[in-house]
Amino acid sequence: MNRREKIGVVAITFVRALFAFLLEVYAKFIEHRGALLAGGIAFFIFFSLFPFLLFTGVILAYVLEDQAVRAQLMSYVFDNFPVFADLTRGTIEELITKRSSAGVIALIGFLWAGTNLFGGLAIGLNAVYEVAETRNLLLQRLIAIVVYLMIAGLIILSFGATAIASVFRDEVLRMLFPDQVIAVTWTIFSLALGAISTILLFLVVYKMVPNVKVGLSSILPGTIVAGLGWELAKYGFAVYLSTFARQGYGLIYGSFATIVLLMFWLYISAVLLLLGAEINVAFRRRASGGVKSFEPRKGSK
Repeated sequence: MNRREKIGVVAITFVRALFAFLLEVYAKFIEHRGALLAGGIAFFIFFSLFPFLLFTGVILAYVLEDQAVRAQLMSYVFDNFPVFADLTRGTIEELITKRSSAGVIALIGFLWAGTNLFGGLAIGLNAVYEVAETRNLLLQRLIAIVVYLMIAGLIILSFGATAIASVFRDEVLRMLFPDQVIAVTWTIFSLALGAISTILLFLVVYKMVPNVKVGLSSILPGTIVAGLGWELAKYGFAVYLSTFARQGYGLIYGSFATIVLLMFWLYISAVLLLLGAEINVAFRRRASGGVKSFEPRKGSK
């Protein structure tokens, strides 16, 4: 067997193994009623995303005074949530402008109520790991607050990196390189930063939310796949919106079209989240040599 034939055999073996793995993930997704769970998660995200963005926006208002910087922040947030701007941009901008300590206190309470999302995520991810929820309600809410703050921190860090890079681009790079080179480099940087931020977000969810103890290495495969898949889906959905989605949905749903499109996007996001978790479990199952059962976190009862 020559070298080319060996490469062909290896390639065929890899494709078969990959196909078998994907079939296993899909079969488990169906077995765990992933489509139904994704619908529930999308519902909880819908009612929790708005409080989260309000909370984050008002808190950042105490840090960011420059109007241009705020505009960049708003653009960054809404670029990651297609159609959401139509529902919330005016409200969040008004809250940032007319901030008060009482408003922040009210938003903290609103955020506490919005942590019901944690319950939906936990139900879905616990179903994937096939474990019961043994943490009490107070502990769940506290973990939810921590997860919310970590995600908000990721958004702030990502935005801060973008702001610093923008200054470096305008003050340094423009004196050294032509605009075409800078434009290409900036596009690559923006795509890479978005992908890294999304992967870190999924990493936080997979690490903190399920009622199982998992190591970082065991959740990396699904985290990377879900994160990159979400980025691709985000751009694909943006193209879908800009072509015919709004007009078509508008004819059917009228003034509710924006809400329907948002729910559809959240459903896609939830499906990707669950598929990423299924990939993590499948890798761990294969690494253990077969059926792998998971135990709830110690001390969670």
